[in-house]
Amino acid sequence: MTDVLLIDQDSLFQKAFSKMLGSNDNCRLVGIAENSVDALELITVHRPQIIFCDVMLGVENGLSLCRTIKNRFPDIILYILSNYCNFSLLKNAMSAGVEEYLNKPISRTRLFSLIRSTSKIAEVGEENPFYDQLYASFEEKNYKRSYELADSITEWMFKECDKQERKNQMVHIQNSLFHFVPGLDRLQMEYFAKKYEINSRILSKKFLCYHWLVEIITEVYSQVCTMRYTHMNKVFRYIENNKHNEISLADLSAQAGISSGYLSRIFKKYYKISVVDYIHLRKLLKAKHYMVMSEMNISDISFLMGYSEAGYFCKIFKKYEGETPSSFNRKVK
Repeated sequence: MTDVLLIDQDSLFQKAFSKMLGSNDNCRLVGIAENSVDALELITVHRPQIIFCDVMLGVENGLSLCRTIKNRFPDIILYILSNYCNFSLLKNAMSAGVEEYLNKPISRTRLFSLIRSTSKIAEVGEENPFYDQLYASFEEKNYKRSYELADSITEWMFKECDKQERKNQMVHIQNSLFHFVPGLDRLQMEYFAKKYEINSRILSKKFLCYHWLVEIITEVYSQVCTMRYTHMNKVFRYIENNKHNEISLADLSAQAGISSGYLSRIFKKYYKISVVDYIHLRKLLKAKHYMVMSEMNISDISFLMGYSEAGYFCKIFKKYEGETPSSFNRKVK
């Protein structure tokens, strides 16, 4: 039996939440608090395994309360609830020891999924030490740094976690990162969860896990960018569809219907890298996929990815990946 506490002042949400929990025999709502005093008293008495807390509690700050709870009861799993999300709130939630930032309203399926995973989350132990760095890179809009951290995070998960724990970590990362996209609703979150489904094959192979994480990172960056500049959809689509060809800045400018200078400024603002840097990183991820998942040699892969000479490909690979293609091949095979 999992004991749950709700901290929320919205009477309609209180009723809906109580009704959902009441339909599940494996969990129990031990109380509803509307302020910090009542919440701490209920926690002391009932010691719930999970707490769902609204980010705003009248004049009180839900995140401050979560920080207090985590300091006094470190084993409790905390989820913060909100009608909206922004970068600073998400960052503060993570620093307050919150497991995940959830948009209201929360569905029955989502609620029970979180409750079922509680015991597994608790078994994961120490949080991945690279999470704070990853979230900081998103807030700084530093795509290259986010890209680089994917490798460190994957290495940590395969070293410290078993298969089930690894999945819990990945679900946590996925949900946290997509909350960087302003205004993403429940249906959209479910769409991305299905698009980037975490299957047994991904969980079993380090490179596929790494590849999955880079694709999540790339998706979130593109979603944030295209919410402000809708014409960038055509740019990202063109790059993804032409990774096997040479791609010029002029090609992308024509696709978006904007000048090359303006396109470059958008990338600098939302990615902190140049358009050319981004193209190379997308090509190299695909190239690494071929290296790991096929028997193709480096010369064939370089030609397939639109690089006219294998020597140039190796130079680009070393520049962005920090090692030669041969070194990478030896490491992963």
